[in-house]
Amino acid sequence: MITITILTLCFLAALSCKIKKVKVPVVQVLLWYFHLFLGSISLICLFLMLNNYGFKGTQTERVFFTLYAGTGMLLYGLAKPDNDARYAYLLCFFGFPFVLLLGLLIPPLRTITLVAAITLLSDSEFQRYDIDNDFALQTKSTSILSTYPVYSLIADKYLLFEKLTPDVIRPGAAPGFLKMEKRGKDSVRILLKTTGNKIDTVLLLSE
Repeated sequence: MITITILTLCFLAALSCKIKKVKVPVVQVLLWYFHLFLGSISLICLFLMLNNYGFKGTQTERVFFTLYAGTGMLLYGLAKPDNDARYAYLLCFFGFPFVLLLGLLIPPLRTITLVAAITLLSDSEFQRYDIDNDFALQTKSTSILSTYPVYSLIADKYLLFEKLTPDVIRPGAAPGFLKMEKRGKDSVRILLKTTGNKIDTVLLLSE
């Protein structure tokens, strides 16, 4: 709900600024540079995600993406109507909710739009179980898009980053009982019990 809340507040603020024709040039310039900074960070996040890396934290990338989109909406609300590329670029952020609404109203696009909206706006639920100071087992549940969580191995990398190895185990259910025991420096024994299922396996820990 954090993503939807932030974007809703930014959209309403932008709409209010546009209606009242608010003009604050200094704030607009500062917000523009902050938006560009967030855009650069978002590109880095996207590149890292494509390579199974990311910034430390469960929701860090989503926070950057959300703030990037939110500042784009605010800038549209403060911008003076124009025909240049910047105004068209900002219009894409402000017009996104209307595109989703239009997609929901058109029957052939309804399912695709609903899946896209849930994927982009719904916050996933994360749970991490520490193995040691450098590794953790993570479960990720994405709303109604998946019936059970994805189990991933998280490894700390280079102070600010972490590496994610998805689907290290596939119990097909949320964890009921979980016990982890390190075996040496490069492996961990995982005992996992779920409803009607039990997994006893060993994972290799690789840097």
